[in-house]
Amino acid sequence: MSTTLATARQELSRQIADYWASTTTTAGNAGGTTYIDTALMAKANDWISDDPQEIYDLITSVSSGSNLDNERKLYALDSTTGTITSLAHTGQVLVSTGYEIHRLFSASEKRRALIHACKAGFPYIFKQVRDTSLTVGNWLRNGDLESNWLTTATNSYWVAATSTLAQYTTAPYFTRGATSMRITGSAGSVYQSNTENVDLMNLAGNSATFEADVWSNVASDTRLSIYDGTTTTYSSYHSGGSSFERLSVTATIADSPASVKFSIHRGASSTVYADDFRVIGPSRDKLYIGDLGLALNYPHEIRQSADSSIDDEPWQLIREYEIGSDGYLYLGEGSDDYRLRICGIGYLDFLASGVSSTAWTATVDIDSPQTEILIVEAVMYLYIQMVTPNYTSGDRDSFAEILQYWEAELDSRRQKFGMKAPPATVKWGSIGGTGYKSAYGRTQY
Repeated sequence: MSTTLATARQELSRQIADYWASTTTTAGNAGGTTYIDTALMAKANDWISDDPQEIYDLITSVSSGSNLDNERKLYALDSTTGTITSLAHTGQVLVSTGYEIHRLFSASEKRRALIHACKAGFPYIFKQVRDTSLTVGNWLRNGDLESNWLTTATNSYWVAATSTLAQYTTAPYFTRGATSMRITGSAGSVYQSNTENVDLMNLAGNSATFEADVWSNVASDTRLSIYDGTTTTYSSYHSGGSSFERLSVTATIADSPASVKFSIHRGASSTVYADDFRVIGPSRDKLYIGDLGLALNYPHEIRQSADSSIDDEPWQLIREYEIGSDGYLYLGEGSDDYRLRICGIGYLDFLASGVSSTAWTATVDIDSPQTEILIVEAVMYLYIQMVTPNYTSGDRDSFAEILQYWEAELDSRRQKFGMKAPPATVKWGSIGGTGYKSAYGRTQY
């Protein structure tokens, strides 16, 4: 379930009667300042003019060349031939080039409005959050490798040294969630240290166990290590049987370590897949949830797995917890080395490869009819933020009537199409001796 930014732009254009999309029938001049579409012969010449509103195109498809996504101001239309004159495109506009004309608002203005609408529509539209990436007592960040991939070769919390790191999502080469890390290339390692996760320094003076599911096709080539700035302690090697094995190493961290680092090492000849990294040491009552995408970092429900290694039901409901302003979940209950399932809602955004993006190919995690709310929120932004401040009082009066219509339309669509949030589980705890805290920390009586 998703909608591209381009699809949302087109629907927004249709709903405000500002939609024209077609394809050139003849190539324009070499300088890229003209193109021809015989469909435009049905328009009057003044359909495109400088008065009162600037009019822009958007190149939506090309057979070749570099004009894709170009936006250029349009100056004139010759309806006798269907020729448009514009500010120069990157190159010649060839035949069979797809384009749109935006007369009320440019494509870029509509893009800004739609991105704004993702947040403005909350809580009537939202993204569902159902995260199982965290393990009670785990000192590592992103141990399950499901998130925080800036690119398919870069993760916020894991660093490749000499070897090549890659996100991998092909079964059966993962054991938790649907993502693992693939390690190839030169002999080297992938690690998480106190540079990526400052909390690891708090392991000073304590025993810690580092473990992971590891797949390797070469014997005596892949192993784990713990390093405290002075001493490196290694696990046994993977057997090389082209299957996942649970490798583990335990070491006592120095009282005043220069650094703390947990690594997976491989030789030059093997291909390695690794998943479900955990560092279990002294009891740890907090886990970072600031990167799960929860609105205000507040979950609706928290449950613990029935088993430390698999996701079998039933999951135990956890009620004793606090949410810190630092983005951490502070647990009053829960068993070390057991998984958590955190459910809630978050703000929508247009994403590409898991990160916020303004590309027209970026997608938002809703579909029709919920996109009807997104569209109206974008319309409201366009008229309030972009039209009203720039027109005379007479023009603003007419736009006020338009805005009044869309305000009523927004209320109607919220009622019809608003998403239903999952129920929030009551959380134990009291304030001032009476009442209890809800999942959002509000006192109920």
